[in-house]
Amino acid sequence: MTIPFEPSRSYVYNSARYELLPQLAEIARGLRDQPFLLRELSKQLLSETYTPQQLDIRVKKAKSDATEKMSSIFGFYIPFLAENLKVFENLGGGQFRNISLDEGLAEADAVATDVESNDAGLIYAYSFPSIMKPSSRFPIKVGLTTTGDAEARVRHQCKQTCCFEFPVVLRTWAVQRVAAVEDAIHSTLEARGSRRSAPGSEWFDTTVDEVESIVNFVQPMA
Repeated sequence: MTIPFEPSRSYVYNSARYELLPQLAEIARGLRDQPFLLRELSKQLLSETYTPQQLDIRVKKAKSDATEKMSSIFGFYIPFLAENLKVFENLGGGQFRNISLDEGLAEADAVATDVESNDAGLIYAYSFPSIMKPSSRFPIKVGLTTTGDAEARVRHQCKQTCCFEFPVVLRTWAVQRVAAVEDAIHSTLEARGSRRSAPGSEWFDTTVDEVESIVNFVQPMA
């Protein structure tokens, strides 16, 4: 564990969110779409991570003289965060299930569209083989993802019947404040008169090099 242990509710929250839930997601991945009891997976992981003495420590409740064990606090925060952060789907009765890739991508990126957000992520540019040109502008879609998997995000966008061929991810850029960077790219290309009038948004007549030059201007690469 990288977060120093301390018997407090804030520690349990941070540990559950940033360390235990990613491990539980990895463990549950092999279950695919099969329902599982999250408390059973959590109990096993907690026993491997903490000593019985640590889990038995009692912590005072907020605005109360009552106390509860660290294990009980973990028991509250893990399912609460798993559901609200869209790590797993809550089926009720303690049963959870992995969220499908498409749902997970959509949920993760939906929370990263606020330009004031500090979320890191990937800017991606994609197009279709039949409209790509080697030495001039052509229609390119510029989007973002916070999942680290641009290929999957693009596949999710292009699964509708209107897409006439498989998309090609032309390039990706890892950036900080991904929503703000995406907004800057869109605004710059629109100011240059490059936005295409199309049913889908975020399409521009541009080149990969032009998009990269904007990315590097907004957020120079280290």
